[in-house]
Amino acid sequence: MPRARFVRFALVGAGMTLCNLALLWLLVDVLGLAVLVACTISFFALNLLGYLLNKGFTFRLPPRPEWAELLRYYAVMALSLAANLALMQLLVAGLGWHYLVASLVVTVLLAVLNYLGHAGFTFARQVPRPTSEEQLRVLQVSAFFPSHGGGIEVVAGQLAQRLPADGVQVHWLASGHDTDRPPSRSGLTITAVPAWDPLEHRLGLPMPLWGPRGLLRLWRAMASCDLVQVHDYLYQPSLAAVAMAWLQGKPCVVTQHIGEISFKSPRPRAMLETLNRQLGARVLARSARTLFVGAPVLQYFQQRTRFVRPPLLVPNGVDLQRFRPADDAPPAGGPLRLLFVGRFVEKKGLALLQACLDLPGVHFTFVGWGPLPPAAGPQVTLAGRLPPEQIVPLYQQADLLVLPSTGEGFPLVVQEALACGTPVLVSREVAQAFPARDERCVFDVELAVPEPVLALRQTLAALAADPARVRSARGAARALASQWSWDRCVQSYRSVYREALLQRTHGA
Repeated sequence: MPRARFVRFALVGAGMTLCNLALLWLLVDVLGLAVLVACTISFFALNLLGYLLNKGFTFRLPPRPEWAELLRYYAVMALSLAANLALMQLLVAGLGWHYLVASLVVTVLLAVLNYLGHAGFTFARQVPRPTSEEQLRVLQVSAFFPSHGGGIEVVAGQLAQRLPADGVQVHWLASGHDTDRPPSRSGLTITAVPAWDPLEHRLGLPMPLWGPRGLLRLWRAMASCDLVQVHDYLYQPSLAAVAMAWLQGKPCVVTQHIGEISFKSPRPRAMLETLNRQLGARVLARSARTLFVGAPVLQYFQQRTRFVRPPLLVPNGVDLQRFRPADDAPPAGGPLRLLFVGRFVEKKGLALLQACLDLPGVHFTFVGWGPLPPAAGPQVTLAGRLPPEQIVPLYQQADLLVLPSTGEGFPLVVQEALACGTPVLVSREVAQAFPARDERCVFDVELAVPEPVLALRQTLAALAADPARVRSARGAARALASQWSWDRCVQSYRSVYREALLQRTHGA
């Protein structure tokens, strides 16, 4: 216990004690209130002043009030109040002491405990390592592991696997069972949290819910980290992590992958918009830093959020060693080979594709799963749910990846297909997310029109009528994919973490 700091704490405590005695005398002797009622009023009236004095004078921190610290201060003082009331009841009602003498004795007894509570909980701050990140500890929270199948989970997995190579210790919590966990490595701890997910199989909307035991694991893991990394705010584990980081005084970086989702039904569309405006805007605005993987989602939230710190655009990387063209070029003849990779849900455009399965001159292969599976037919191959190593050959042999999705930041499967030399057809919204775009290999279709099915059919029909144009774009696709690098992506995250810790230490 630093002696000088405790002396300053004692001086503040002495001043607060005099104020407390004076206020108790006024409330009890002058106004005639009961002692316990007077103690409660004094608690709420004086602790705001005590918080400001202890923050600025005792702990020498920037004097600007912070709601998270103030809440932690009141939490410590609430425990102190409970002990205070119990001891006052014992000394005054039980032993017959005068209430002023009893209050003075109780104050001295609780002084040390209050100091330790404020030093270790209220004003506890992690000191960053600006010259070395060997001991930087990051707690990462995502809805699922990559085995669940989804771009967000793949990004989380890449960060978890690559950050330890740069000396950053990562503890990754995600929904799943032990069999879902990726392999651990030095510097990486992985915890699978059992979850209940009642909506995904019915509606295709993944919403894992963690129980009390899982939330307790999250709380305990957060206590030993320097910084929290959350992927997408609109999951119960993510919201819990944001709230716990706030309570524990840990900086929280949020990567927002998804923005608006164009549901057919107006009710869920309006509900999501309300959540993004009321809840998402507040979470993202107050994060230590908010990252976006695509420009459309960044622009969407910029129109709804007053960011405390400017958000950043950090494109995902792609594993160019795994996703690369085949040694042998795919056959040049036959119908245009179209490939879809993703979950069979509304926002991925499954209903639109379902209306295009009868187009002449094409053959569809669908990889994925979900509540909206495409109908089987002579022009359709349903490959089911496949691991990444089995999807690579399908990318390499396809002529065109077709993903008419909306409400996404920047789908990772688009980057993977291009890295394999496969051109892509995406919505105009996704096309606008490209940091750099080559129209020879990135085709787009505007779906924000009265008849999106007709727009998609016409675009596919035009490409099927000119297969040589599509097949000649393989070299351009591979060249375009070279702009993405996981190494650059991870370096950006490390810089953000370092900046967030420095800002927190200096009270920024």
